[in-house]
Amino acid sequence: MRLRIVIGVAALLVAGCGTFKHQQQTYYIEEVSSDRQPQPEPVLRAQVVPTAESTHVPLFYYSRTWGGPYSIVFSANVKADVCTHYLLHSFRFTADSQLVEEQLFPSPLSLSLCGSEIGNRNNHALYRHRLDDSFEFVEGRKVELEVKYERPDGLGVRTILFHGVGEEKKSSTSLFSAYMSV
Repeated sequence: MRLRIVIGVAALLVAGCGTFKHQQQTYYIEEVSSDRQPQPEPVLRAQVVPTAESTHVPLFYYSRTWGGPYSIVFSANVKADVCTHYLLHSFRFTADSQLVEEQLFPSPLSLSLCGSEIGNRNNHALYRHRLDDSFEFVEGRKVELEVKYERPDGLGVRTILFHGVGEEKKSSTSLFSAYMSV
């Protein structure tokens, strides 16, 4: 009898018998090249990042929900031997042509990419600005992020635009499939 119980528990641990649910409400924004000049490496990126909430009952249920409050995160892909910085002058975030957030820095904010602790990282976060709780997700809403920044390469202040649309994704699968895909 004990052997059957042990085998049953082991099978549950390996296979998982529950459900994995994922729900994401976010704004995927992409850079729009206005002056047809690609950014020099490393590339400054910006994202509208939702907050994640998880509910987990081992072996039976795991749920991850992404939604508000949202933040704007500036990041760059970094290699260990890169040492540079950005000077962030301002950013302006609009949704459906309505101003959501505008930040003008009296003296440019330095975003440093130097240091041995960085290592090789994708999207190393340089600065995070939390949006007001009043900014909510609306599917199909068009957002635009305009960023003015400077690099030490002598090209002066540059403006980059990011456009995006609110998207909602929902999925549900077995825990076994979720565990095996990791």
